[in-house]
Amino acid sequence: MGDYLRLLTVDERDVPLAVLQRAVPFGAVWSVDHPGMLGNYLAIGPEAEDLHDVWATVELNPVGPNTLGAEEVADFIDSLESGGPPSAVRWLGDYLESVRAIYAIRIYPETIRNHPEAIEAIYAVRAALRETIGGVGQWDGQGFTNEDDRLVWTTPRTTLRGLTDAALLDESTGEWIPFELDLDEPRARDAFLRGEFPKPGPAPRGA
Repeated sequence: MGDYLRLLTVDERDVPLAVLQRAVPFGAVWSVDHPGMLGNYLAIGPEAEDLHDVWATVELNPVGPNTLGAEEVADFIDSLESGGPPSAVRWLGDYLESVRAIYAIRIYPETIRNHPEAIEAIYAVRAALRETIGGVGQWDGQGFTNEDDRLVWTTPRTTLRGLTDAALLDESTGEWIPFELDLDEPRARDAFLRGEFPKPGPAPRGA
C-alpha cells in the first residue's frame, strides 16, 4: 500500500468534521494544527488528541492558480501516459482538469502495524468523504479509480495483487463497463492496460 490515498473531486464543499467522526465508531477523528500551514488538518487514531499513535492524517489541498493542489494535478496528468488503458488516460486527463480539491490521506505503517482496526477506520473515513463530495481515487504508484470506485488506470509496474473491481470505458457511449480483474494473472493485467477485457485462460491439460 502506498503512503498516500487521495480523493480528487470537482466538489468544493467543505466536509463537516462530524460526518467523518460518525464514520469511525471504533477510533477517533480530530482536527490538528498543522505547523507552517493555514488552517488545520485531521488526524485518525485510537484516541483523540493522542499525537504519538496517529494512524493517518487527512489534508485538504484546494486546487487553484499557484497552489500545491494544482501542482499535484499537473503531475498526475503528466504521469497518465506511463500506464493505461488508453481510454482511461483520455478520460482522466479531462476529469483532472476540472478537479477543485484533493483530500490526501497519509498512512503511517509503523503505527497501524499493531492496530488491525486502523485500516478499517482509514477506509471508513475515505468512504465518508466519497459519499459526501464524490471524486476519483488515487493510490501512490498503483492507479486511479473512477467515480464508482473501480480501478480504471494502472501501470505495468503496479504491485497491486488479487481480485479487484475494475472497469473499462466504452468511449462510444461514455459508459463504464464493470468487471472483475485478476491482478495476479499477467495476461489479464496486460489486456487491461491495452484497454481489452481479459480472456479466459486455457483449460488445464487433461480437462
